[in-house]
Amino acid sequence: MLFTGDISPGRCVYQTALKAGDMAWPYRLIAGELHSADITVGSLDASLSDHSPPVPCIETRNLLAPAASAQGLQYAGFKVITVATNHIEDCGVEVGCVNQALFDTLANLRAVGIAPVGAGRNLAEAVTPVIVNVRGVRFAFLGFSAIASNLWATASTPGTAPFSPDVYLAAIRQARAQADVVIVLPHWGTEYAPEINWEQYQAAPRMVEAGATLIVGNHPHRVQGLENFANGAVAVYALGNFVFDQQWSDNTQYTQEGMLLSATFSGAQLQSVQLLPVAISKQYQPQLASLDEGREILRQAEDALAPLPPRATPSPAP
Repeated sequence: MLFTGDISPGRCVYQTALKAGDMAWPYRLIAGELHSADITVGSLDASLSDHSPPVPCIETRNLLAPAASAQGLQYAGFKVITVATNHIEDCGVEVGCVNQALFDTLANLRAVGIAPVGAGRNLAEAVTPVIVNVRGVRFAFLGFSAIASNLWATASTPGTAPFSPDVYLAAIRQARAQADVVIVLPHWGTEYAPEINWEQYQAAPRMVEAGATLIVGNHPHRVQGLENFANGAVAVYALGNFVFDQQWSDNTQYTQEGMLLSATFSGAQLQSVQLLPVAISKQYQPQLASLDEGREILRQAEDALAPLPPRATPSPAP
């Protein structure tokens, strides 16, 4: 499997693809890597809707992208995309779409054969896993958002799956009863922060104990580190950006960097993981980073865990 950082195909990314006459433009330089996996998984930090005209290439935090952008995601080979993000209801230049951008995003992804996860018309839909069968092994994917609780779904209202312990732990346990492997995609952490926060630190082992084999997070727009657990589970706290025009956000190179996570399974057993550094070009195209860039990106990821206290060592069984 391959997992990417945050994807936002609107604003300057869309305008550049439109100028090129190619909705697949953002993925052209890295499509070979993406297509090499049995399952490629992304994180959509945007909405996909024609509710409003396309947002121009300006400094706005409204991340609506036209429905046509789904063609690029299809070309890139994504099979599963988490939409449990804080921009899933962005409306573009016109206001007042309420939940329409969310509904449009779900429909536009499904129309090109991509399974969205982490949001729905109510809480039950939002926490329903996407299950993908590969060679007889059932992989369950769940998405949750810790950001923008005003967008969280309830029993009777649409939204994202809440990153609340009572919700995500129950959903992980239920998914584990349906599948051989549970993979959790949380939208969490502190924006632009190089370190993981206390919520991430506390939640990861809880999710592992509930039955998650792999946790792959996003949202900080910075790379954050990888943690191995005693039972073989792995948490990658943030993969940074993948397709994004965020170079103006904090005036650093960090928002134009990211990582791919390559996870290899043998049956239901997670055999190995590898972080592949990615650099985003000025034309908003991610590609595998150069050797020197890659070393620096991996150093940043490793440093993200350095300030944290060590985990308590489990007592040996009597």
